[in-house]
Order: sequence, then C-alpha cells, then structure tokens
Amino acid sequence: MNKICLSGNLTSDPILTEHENDVTRCTMFVANNVYFGDSKTTGFYRVTAWGKLAKIVSEKCKTGTKVFITGRLEQYRYEDENGKTIYDNSIVMEQFDLDSHKSLVEV
Repeated sequence: MNKICLSGNLTSDPILTEHENDVTRCTMFVANNVYFGDSKTTGFYRVTAWGKLAKIVSEKCKTGTKVFITGRLEQYRYEDENGKTIYDNSIVMEQFDLDSHKSLVEV
C-alpha cells in the first residue's frame, strides 16, 4: 500500500502547466508542522496534481491556502551532471480538501 495524508499550507501559488496531448499538471509546495512537546519542525513537500484535479487546485488554491491532501508517494531517480545518482520524492495528489468540514475533492 502506498498512501500519504498531509495537511499544511501552500508556500507559493500553484504552477499549472499544459503538456502534449492536453495533459495538465499542477505543482505546489506544502509546509507541514510537526510538534514534539514544546518544539516544532516544519517539512516542505512537493505535491503534483494531474488532469481535472490539477485545474481545480490551480483555480481554488493560492499561497497560504490550508489543504488536506491524500495521495501516493513517487520516487524519481536520475543522474546529475557529475554522474551521481540522485533520488527525489514527490506526492501525487489523488484527493484534496480546502476545509475539514467539506468533503474531499476527487477526480
């Protein structure tokens, strides 16, 4: 099973891009606070939405928007200019919610 649940705030406006064959992608970054007693750490996560969901997110979200996201984790592997293998992770959005009192948006 590969399932991610994340709540936090967008750190910038979502970036909507159109690709070949009418494929739409929306990329955003979400800040998530985790508390350990009196201390706090903040994680920053890249989230990608595709298709109709990408368009909805780009229309309804902006910097600072609080979101609850469910999706899956994807890992990318590539070589940098020095031939070193780089591993990177991203969350692929499957559903999102702008307000915990409303139902999740799913496409």
